[in-house]
Parts: sequence; C-alpha cells; structure tokens
Amino acid sequence: MIKGVLKLIISKILLVILISFSFTDDKQIYSTIQMMDQVMIIDPISLQIEQSLSTEFVSQNVSTCIDYTLEMDCNMADGCEWMMNMCMESSSQSCMDYSMEMECNMADGCEWMMDMCMESTGSNTMNTPHFIVLDETNGYWFVTTIASGFIAQYSLIDNVFIDSFFVGDAPALLAVDEINKKIYCSRMMPMNGMGNMMPSSDSNIIQSLSYSSMGLELSNVSEYIIDSPAPHGLAINSYGNEIFTASNTADWIYKINLENGEITGAAMDEEVNNTPDQITQRLKPIQCLSVSNKLFVTCSAGPWMNPWSGQTTIIEGKLQMWDSDLMTLIDSIDLGEYSSPWHIKESPIDEVVYVVLGGDNLYDTEGLACVRYENNELVLEWIVGNENFDTLHGVDVSSDGQRIYVSGRGDGKIHVFDNQGNYIDYVSIGTMSMLGGIALEKKGLPSLGDLNNNVEINVVDVVLLVNSIFSPMMTSPYQNYASDFNEDEDINVVDIVNLVSNILDN
Repeated sequence: MIKGVLKLIISKILLVILISFSFTDDKQIYSTIQMMDQVMIIDPISLQIEQSLSTEFVSQNVSTCIDYTLEMDCNMADGCEWMMNMCMESSSQSCMDYSMEMECNMADGCEWMMDMCMESTGSNTMNTPHFIVLDETNGYWFVTTIASGFIAQYSLIDNVFIDSFFVGDAPALLAVDEINKKIYCSRMMPMNGMGNMMPSSDSNIIQSLSYSSMGLELSNVSEYIIDSPAPHGLAINSYGNEIFTASNTADWIYKINLENGEITGAAMDEEVNNTPDQITQRLKPIQCLSVSNKLFVTCSAGPWMNPWSGQTTIIEGKLQMWDSDLMTLIDSIDLGEYSSPWHIKESPIDEVVYVVLGGDNLYDTEGLACVRYENNELVLEWIVGNENFDTLHGVDVSSDGQRIYVSGRGDGKIHVFDNQGNYIDYVSIGTMSMLGGIALEKKGLPSLGDLNNNVEINVVDVVLLVNSIFSPMMTSPYQNYASDFNEDEDINVVDIVNLVSNILDN
C-alpha cells in the first residue's frame, strides 16, 4: 500500500519536473519584413536571425503575356491586353494610359502622382511580402506579396524559391490544404493612410491554386465569388472541404463548400440590418480561425459613422464565435475601445485562442488577449499590454502551447509571451522594417520512412514510396527526403523492402 502511494507521488513529481523543464522542439520562425521586401527566418529559442531572404525574384517568374489565363490579371500586367479570349502583347502603353491608382503603381516605370499616372523617377520594385503559411506535411511554405500581386512558393527544407503565380489585385491572407495540395488566397481590405505600400482591393474573389514540386499549377486555378467586396479573413477547416472568409467592408461572413461550390453567407452585425453588398464597416472583420465546428472571427471595429444618421460612435474591438455547421453566431466578446483585434491562433493544449490587439498608440491599447471558449461561451482569461508595443499584427503558438510569438508592424519586433500572459523576450528587426505575418515551423524534417510526416510509419507510407519511385518529379520535398530509407542517396525498390521489413518488425 505504502509502496503504491510512494510510486504515485514519485510519478507525479516526475511529471511536474518534466513539465517545468519542457521546451519546444520548434524549428524556425518565418516573418515577413514588408519595408525591406524580405522574409526573416529566426530561431524560436535563441531568437537569433538565421537567414534573410529577398523577395525581389518573386515577380520575375511570369515572363510573357500568354502566362496569364484570367482577363483581369492580363489587363493589369504591364504590356499585356486581353484580346480574342487570350492574353496577348498589347501595343505600347504609356503611364498616362492607366486611370486606376493600383494599376499605375503596378506598371513598370509608373507612379501615381497628383491624381494621375506619370513616369516615375525610379521604377516601383516593391513586392511587400505580407502573409506566410506552411505546409509541414509536404515541405513547402507560401507568401503573398500585396504590392506586386503574387503568391510565392518555397521549399521548407532549404528555403529555396520554387515558383510564383500572379493573382493580382492585392492578395492578402492564405489558407493551405495540405492533403489535397491547394492554396487559397483572400484580398486586402481598405488601408487608409498607408499610401502605395498597402494597396486595397474591391475584389470579391477567393482564389484557389493547386501546387506540387513542379510549382503552382497555372492550369488549375479556381475562383469563388462571394456577394461582398474585400474578403480578407480566411480559414480552412480540418477536413479541407470548407473555407471561410469575411468581408471587411460589408461585415458579412461566408462558408464555401469546396466539394459542391455552394456558398452560404450571414450578416455578422446584430446591430445593423444590411445586405451583402452594402458597405457598413462597423465591425471590420480581419481574420477567421476554424477549430473543430467553431469559427472565430476578429473584428477591428473602431470609430464608425452611421450612414443613416451621420453620427460617429466608437465600436469596441470584438471576437466572435460562430457555429460553422449552421453558420449562426454563438457568442461575442468585447476586447476594448481602440483595441483593434487582428490575427488569431488557437492553443494546441487548451480551449483558448490568442488574439493580437493591433491597438492605437494614442490610447496604448496594443497587446495580446487570451480568450477561453468552453461551453459555447467566450471568457476573457487575460490581456497584457505595454506602452512600448506598436501596432501588433501576426501571431503563432509553439507546439507545446507554452510560448506565443507576436509580430509588431510598428515597433519592428517579434515579442514572446508565455501562456499565462507573462512577457518573456523579444528580437528587434528594426523600427522601420514593418513586420507582417508570422508562422512557426513546428514539425521539421520527417523521420525516414514517414513520407506523410504524421509521426506514424505504416502501409500508407509504402504506397507513397512506390509513387515516389514511379513519379519522382511530382514527389514533394519531404516525401523525397523520407523516401531514402537506407540513406544511400538513391530511391529504389531496396528502400521499399527495407521500409516493409521495418513495419513488420515493429
């Protein structure tokens, strides 16, 4: 009896020790540096900068007009014109031919000045990398460049550029389906006062692209058209069969069924009865997050002028929780005036989400909030702020749930918190760097033989290995790495035999 009790006590002590001294095995932090046209790669523990990648070559991948398959993209490309249902070289254009500010600034050698398009003193070469997502099953990462209008694809093994695709019209956020190898892209919302650095979009399109080791497939592009403009927030469910988006200008939320194309929309604001095409911008939704059958949406809100009365009121920043099956609002929580909630991430170990508060310098409302979502109710666990924070933006959480990483657009820092809201550390990139999205690589390279990187080696991996041998050009970076089971730098039937033997032996 006494031995059993002692054994139990010792086991609990050991568990506490393990938890106390646990540390994340996360590999790298990826963050966009918008003002420098770079992506920084940072060690999540030491916070040392490991690599800096320029995005200058992203926009150089599309070389001819014939590469553009969509009329809108073609007409926005320099020297191209949509004719006879295809994109062709246009007659020479001058800057004066561009009547839209965004089109002008995207044209080579042109700049919008004095409400007209004029020859620039220097070519506009800004890409402005914005948002990053990782595919840790296959070994890729993707970034949007909102100024130049591209989605770029890189290898997660060595960060080598693979391909880019011109989507045009200010691409913003991304959602990735790792199973079906599809990437989804949303659009920028109005960014008043940001000039040419942050072009906005009136588009109502969510785009879908397939990808492989060969790059982003030009022949497999889909578009989903919603009834509202500026679909900015974007999320995908765990099954990869539904995506969610929210219109920043109309305050409407949408579910897109990827299997049948059906689109379901709902008004987000209970205080305003508006149609999908009516611009209200009272809630101003920013980002969506899908967790099981819950859908979370951050709303930056702020000063709002009632279009019917002309009266201006301050709307508190909010977090909404929706039933994603029924598309009905479950609960909403206020996070404070001028709090401006932006990006959001769930905890891997608890029923809480972390919400970045972009805030307002005048009121020192920048910070990080932790919100619990148990029993269909949102409860604020804690909020942490600091007068030195400036326009906080992106967020990600370590694989063990102990550390939260937040990027600062205004202060040029990546801030680190623990899951109790304590401020741990930061790394400074520079006050003028303008940090954007942030993504944390958690899995790293797969084990040999684990071709789908799911920490389980079975017959599925054997099938993938056979496919790797017969279709080596279509094998993803991680699959290619894990296929060489005997590490002889040659993937063949010997690897299959060894892999099968390993499965049978274990």
